[in-house]
Amino acid sequence: MFRQGNQSVFYAALYIGFALQILMLLSLIIVMARLESHKKKSSTIAYYLLRVLGLYVLLILTIGPIPLYNIFIEAVSCRDDDSLRGDVACYTGVHLINTILAVIGMVILSFFCLFVEILCIDLNPSSIIPFARPQASVGLLKLLAKIAMPIYITIDYDVRISL
Repeated sequence: MFRQGNQSVFYAALYIGFALQILMLLSLIIVMARLESHKKKSSTIAYYLLRVLGLYVLLILTIGPIPLYNIFIEAVSCRDDDSLRGDVACYTGVHLINTILAVIGMVILSFFCLFVEILCIDLNPSSIIPFARPQASVGLLKLLAKIAMPIYITIDYDVRISL
């Protein structure tokens, strides 16, 4: 995805993706601490952070993991003819820092993806009893596909499909 673009766009996407993961992790920690300390009354901060976390859950359940994993996997991968690195050698200097940020971002994203996938049950709006069956493992299979696509795109980025 970033191979044809500018190197600065990739770095901006990497740092924004990493910052998003850190902010959501901090939001989750703050909400859990606020709800635990104020058992009967909720605070305004916890209320709005819950709303932001709800938007993040929607992002994770739909298309969010695909671009985020793509960014992180691109930062971890290294080739001799890599245009994203520029003149920096593999796993040294700036590339090492970006690799560490990408690995931390992938770990946090994987935690959130599994957390959301296990705890969120899709409602069936046309059913009278929305929770009539146990949660299926189809969501986990979809998550694996969302992770496998960026891995395939990164590994085989220069393939040319002709019809």
